Amino acid sequence: MQLFIIAALLGFIFFVIQATQKKQPSTGAPKTETIEELPNANTPLPIAGAYQKKWLLTYNEKDAFKKIKAVTDEISCYTFSKVRLLDLLEPVKGNTKYKTYFYKVQAKHVDFVILDEKLVARCVVELDDASHDAEDRKKRDVFVDEVLQSVGYRIIHTRAITEEVQQQIREIMKT
Repeated sequence: MQLFIIAALLGFIFFVIQATQKKQPSTGAPKTETIEELPNANTPLPIAGAYQKKWLLTYNEKDAFKKIKAVTDEISCYTFSKVRLLDLLEPVKGNTKYKTYFYKVQAKHVDFVILDEKLVARCVVELDDASHDAEDRKKRDVFVDEVLQSVGYRIIHTRAITEEVQQQIREIMKT
């Protein structure tokens, strides 16, 4: 008899748990995976439909690229866009704080890099749109500028590529 009561009680508890889980309201947002639901490294993920294309450059960046490219074509140089800082510099190997310096720059990139005819990066152009007015972005820009200048890069900050900026590029690349 006691066994029957215990089994009935466990069945009732299971039923209540199942009923409350089904009644939780849906937010309409896609379900996010919990750590328990994440596949392990050996479980293949379906790729079809998991990604979508993204534009590499914004309209403002496309316009700037065309104007910079016009100048670099004229002076036999090259323009690269969205370059990671770690492609331009690296922390000094053997430094006891190597990982700290590495992590500070690993996810950062610059808008444009101008390379000379030997494909040596010499100048960085940063488009300062409205997002650069935020305090945290200003701090990021100061840090990135200090790091780039410490290894010899020239930096141009601008809201748009004007004739004046194009002339700055010509002068920097002449030297």
